[in-house]
Amino acid sequence: MSAPSSTHQAELSTREQAAVHGSVLAEAPWKTALAAGAVVAGGDMLLHLVAFSLRIASPVALGVVAFCAVAGAGALIRARNSKAVRYARANPWRFAVLPGAAAAIIVFVLSMVVNGSVFGSVYTALWHGALTYGLTGLAGSVVRPRRSQGA
Repeated sequence: MSAPSSTHQAELSTREQAAVHGSVLAEAPWKTALAAGAVVAGGDMLLHLVAFSLRIASPVALGVVAFCAVAGAGALIRARNSKAVRYARANPWRFAVLPGAAAAIIVFVLSMVVNGSVFGSVYTALWHGALTYGLTGLAGSVVRPRRSQGA
């Protein structure tokens, strides 16, 4: 059954891939992702306060990375086994583009609101998006999904 995954890859257009990946993200563990993002942002904020730095955008941006990476990776390793999830598991690096892009967009907007510098915001958004992409793709490549209850 591994051979059809390469043929499905050629059959899906970019628009269809985006729809499939969006449906996989709909099954993400949102509460866990929110908790991870809050813990990471809170921990980074605490480190900034200890260093007497009142920068808010940096901890929030790191929290966004944690939120998007946990949501994306969690959607891939959950026990559900739909066709869309199987496709995303077979192509974890393609799937990781969506959480990476989401993180980059959110961080860009946040950085523009706080700093107002276009070039600095683009740079910040790109590396946060790349970090999210890498974490999600790595988790999808390395971690095997949990067994479903009915199987």
